[in-house]
Amino acid sequence: MSSQPKPWLLVAALLLAAALTAACGAQALPTPTPTRPLPTPTPTPDAWQRAQQAGRLVVGVAADYPPFQYYDENFRLVGFDIDLMQAIGRRLGVAIEFNDFAFDGLGPALVLGQLDAAIAAISVTPERQQLVDFSNVYYVGEDAVLVPADSPARIASPQDLAALRVAVQRGSVYETYLRQTLVRPGLLPEGNLLLYGDVEQAATDLRRGLADAAMLDLVPAQRLAGQGGLRIAAQGFNRQRLAIALPKGETALRRAINDALSALQAEGVVARLAAQHLDLDPGEVLPLPPPEPEPTPVPEQPTPLPAPTPAACLDGMAWVADLSFDDKAMNAPPLLAPGQRFLKGWRVRNAGTCTWDGRYFLDFVRGNTPEAQMGGQRVYVQGAVPPNGLYDFYVELVAPTRPGGYQGFWQMANAQGIRFGETIWVGIRVPAAPTPTPVPTLPPAPGINFTVDRTAIRAGECVTFAWNVVNVQAVYFHSQFQRWEDGGVAGQASRTECPPVTTTYFLRVVGTDGSVQVRQITVTVTPVANAPVIARFLANPPGPIAQGQCVNLDWVVQGEVSRVTLSRSGVVLWDAAPVSGTLQECPPAGVHSYQLTATGPGGTSQGLLTLAVGAPTPAPPPPPPPPTPTPAPPQQPQIAAFYADPPQVQVGQCTNLVWTTGGGVRSVRLTRGGVVLLDNGPVVGNWQECPTQVGRLIYRLEARGDVTTVYQDAAVDVQPAGPMLMGFWTLAQLDGQPPLTGTRLTVNFGTDGRLSGNAGCNDYSGPFTADAAGRLTVGGLSVTGRVCEAAVNDQEQRYLALLRSAVRFQLNGPTLTLYDGAGRPALVYTGAR
Repeated sequence: MSSQPKPWLLVAALLLAAALTAACGAQALPTPTPTRPLPTPTPTPDAWQRAQQAGRLVVGVAADYPPFQYYDENFRLVGFDIDLMQAIGRRLGVAIEFNDFAFDGLGPALVLGQLDAAIAAISVTPERQQLVDFSNVYYVGEDAVLVPADSPARIASPQDLAALRVAVQRGSVYETYLRQTLVRPGLLPEGNLLLYGDVEQAATDLRRGLADAAMLDLVPAQRLAGQGGLRIAAQGFNRQRLAIALPKGETALRRAINDALSALQAEGVVARLAAQHLDLDPGEVLPLPPPEPEPTPVPEQPTPLPAPTPAACLDGMAWVADLSFDDKAMNAPPLLAPGQRFLKGWRVRNAGTCTWDGRYFLDFVRGNTPEAQMGGQRVYVQGAVPPNGLYDFYVELVAPTRPGGYQGFWQMANAQGIRFGETIWVGIRVPAAPTPTPVPTLPPAPGINFTVDRTAIRAGECVTFAWNVVNVQAVYFHSQFQRWEDGGVAGQASRTECPPVTTTYFLRVVGTDGSVQVRQITVTVTPVANAPVIARFLANPPGPIAQGQCVNLDWVVQGEVSRVTLSRSGVVLWDAAPVSGTLQECPPAGVHSYQLTATGPGGTSQGLLTLAVGAPTPAPPPPPPPPTPTPAPPQQPQIAAFYADPPQVQVGQCTNLVWTTGGGVRSVRLTRGGVVLLDNGPVVGNWQECPTQVGRLIYRLEARGDVTTVYQDAAVDVQPAGPMLMGFWTLAQLDGQPPLTGTRLTVNFGTDGRLSGNAGCNDYSGPFTADAAGRLTVGGLSVTGRVCEAAVNDQEQRYLALLRSAVRFQLNGPTLTLYDGAGRPALVYTGAR
């Protein structure tokens, strides 16, 4: 297979990409932008001969489709397709090298010579068979929708499920299908997609009326319907007839893969893998169709398919290197402090035949958790990048505040938003904060008794506080993350708390003479590896509510989970509940404690919320008999502090926005002039800003509760940069040597806090800060991707590295010298100001 594809194959690849996209519910590929005519390919060995010579087969995947292919909690590529392809490789005697691509980019990658094969749960269709060769089918599947036997539901299309509570097995192809088809378009609320560990429990809850429908494989659906109480309401929404895609005409490779597949099928390996990954009993795996005959060889002359003139181009991208924060393939992700800002860089190559321009961009597509986006935003290409050209992408990111490992995946897209090329990622780890030194126990005070049953627990466990206070005006109980004003309680009471991290709790007592005494207890929480994580547990509305009013309890549990139980004041409401679900509750009058318990191999986690339910027409309460105070009203979001430090900076300098919120805050949003900088931020946190424009900037912090939102503004005054290095400079010496003859290297320090210039071949730009004391910091640089001569390229890389390492500058008449951290003169410029 030639690295430059035949012209007729380009047209086939474009149609293949469109067909693959349409099958996944995505938009069809637009007509590509015409570019230069393609060169005539040079004959090369076929793909199977090359694979044998190299000892490896390069296989494209799209690792966002569990259970066929995805990354597990240890950042390893796993799934049915992965294990099957590894088994094929062992049978063929070659190693399998997986390469993660955007799904829409697999077809072009096959044609461009980036891949020998693609396995990505690709269904065989007659249209695709006209454009690409397929192996024999390795999996056949068909779905069914179960409903209670007495359900009146009529389901003629997937959209008919939008008004129902739909149960699926977590991590199954049906979860992925419904998320893509209904949840993402906003047709099905997230809480109405009920995720179960196994389909048996989903069927049990269907019979109990806790779910309205369940989507699963046809054979187990038929078995469960035969047990009574359920019926099949629909089937065939997501038929699957999966095979391995191969470049057209690679007959030897197709024959080798088919021989391996036939042997594995005869040995029962394929059926065992399907049962293992798709959670099917061996008897529930549908039989495979007979192998199809070898395709008729494609003639070498161009086919009569209509083609644009000049020839249409293909988009392709290949990863070259990590320029910063290399995670060593997630084997050694760099450690970053919570909330630390950093600049991630990748070098990529234009592996296609289209020239990238300013309409092309790099975008975040998914992560191992929602926090894995780390605040990263879309980055557009600057300038033009021709085929085979190099380009450096940099993205500004912020490490999450919660300890753990994070992996965020990014893909390129063209002007029409069609994603292509290899998937690249950023991986980091945020370490757990050190255990704080316990606060010394305060001596007892007359009339104040404040205790807790345990002061050291594992994550997911709960503790119970109790207090008994007499002869006082008021009592307040709160944690370090809450405002004391919102924590009014009775003088004799108890409270159960399930702190996720080490937390200090306070009892604030106001005496009859107005004096204040505060007692505190710190509960040390030890993290538990692999314990389930309760990501969400909410009541809507949060209360208090009137008697007869109902609330929706909404929860999401992540991690390895074997059982979830929901209870109210010790009474089990839902045993073996889904890991993600909702339940409507209409509790009687009183104060109720709802508890969500998630158990897994790594331990148990618990979530707790309290709901007050009043009488239908409550009478005004009598004044409380002293000394017992009246409980405070429900918590409202509060902003205790929000300020900029410092409030005045020069262009290019940085300020920290610091905030503390409390009360009933559910989430925090930070904006600048209406532009969202941080969403779903921590209740206590900070954000660094480095303004590049002179003037007054207004930052707004929004603290959002269940019902209300409060906000506070902070201003930052940005002054022009002070030092006189601003202006245009030409390089005279690079590490003590003059530049290469015929090259001119320049830099322009702008008054907006950004620099730009030419490094001898490529243009570059980026942020900088400088002050009157001669301190200098150069941020991440964006560099165009022109291909340079070897010597010029080496000089350019040395120059950019020295520029990034500069920490101090000195002006001497028309000469500007930049010094590195060791005090050595790295770069010397002459001025033209």
